[in-house]
Amino acid sequence: MVNLQTQTLEGPDLKPVFDLQKLSSWAVVGIFVLLLVVALSLAQSLFVPLVSAVALAFMLGPWVTALRRWGIPPAAFAAVIVLGALVLIHAAIVQGSVVAVDWVGRAPELLESFSNKLSAAFGPAFSLERLENTFARTEGGPFDAGKLLQSTMNFLTPTIGELILFLAALFFSLSGRDGFRRYLVFVSEDKETRLRTLRMLNNIERDLKSYLAVVAAINFALATIVAVTAYAVGLPNPLLWGVFAFALEFIPYVGPVVIYGALFLVSLATFGTIAQALVAPGILLVADTMDAYVVTPNVIGRRMTLDPGVVFLALVFWTWLWGPVGALLATPLLIAGTVTFSHLFPQHKIQLPE
Repeated sequence: MVNLQTQTLEGPDLKPVFDLQKLSSWAVVGIFVLLLVVALSLAQSLFVPLVSAVALAFMLGPWVTALRRWGIPPAAFAAVIVLGALVLIHAAIVQGSVVAVDWVGRAPELLESFSNKLSAAFGPAFSLERLENTFARTEGGPFDAGKLLQSTMNFLTPTIGELILFLAALFFSLSGRDGFRRYLVFVSEDKETRLRTLRMLNNIERDLKSYLAVVAAINFALATIVAVTAYAVGLPNPLLWGVFAFALEFIPYVGPVVIYGALFLVSLATFGTIAQALVAPGILLVADTMDAYVVTPNVIGRRMTLDPGVVFLALVFWTWLWGPVGALLATPLLIAGTVTFSHLFPQHKIQLPE
């Protein structure tokens, strides 16, 4: 007698529709990812400075190796980097506070100027009363500089603590780089796994270093264009505009939009017409367009392959999770994740039929 049930279950051409073991494994992975996202969100004040420091340490890691060959210890290089960061932060705070105080003091005058120019261009819908209700009134009262200062201090107090944690983590990440790499490599007893880990760490450092060098060079060129344009059209503080543009251009999509808006508002407050206010952001828009469609694809595309759609999704996710700092870290984290995944799960390229 033929066992039909056995033939049905063990037939060579019949497979179960659902593999419960794989399904349960993916469910466990999904639960772990959700819990990880929740942890990253709840402990944002801890993870943001630590992840930022580790990412920057990976970018600067090859410099540690190169300078050690010249007899410079990693701790000395780490100290120079931290001190340099402190100097830059101090200069940015001093210059930025001077400009901010000036603009806060001129807020009513600037609002009236904006209202007159926008009303002349677009009609009475852009009136001073509407602008004041939108920007300058709090709880039905007039503009309150003291409350703005209090809100600023409430924001800066935890930020200073995170900055100290970032600088400390950066110093220890750079000075202890060799020991950390040695631990990750020798944590496994398998020789093949050790070699794979070493190659993965080297590739992450190489790709992040290339990303930092190329993007910094491109951003420096764009910042120079912004500074020269600001000087040529007569905007105040052209050098500060260049530094501002250099920093924000590291944030894909979001950074340039912020620069366009800031250039337009300051130009609108400085010049008499909207046409003149559009000159500086228009020049930067042309430069950004050339960079996005000509420079970046030809330079970065040859060094690393990143799908623009994946970059956009990473930007949306990390910005939603960690705000502006997440937007800044989105591309480096995507590069590190892509390299790690390619080493842990190597795949052979197969030519698919068209």
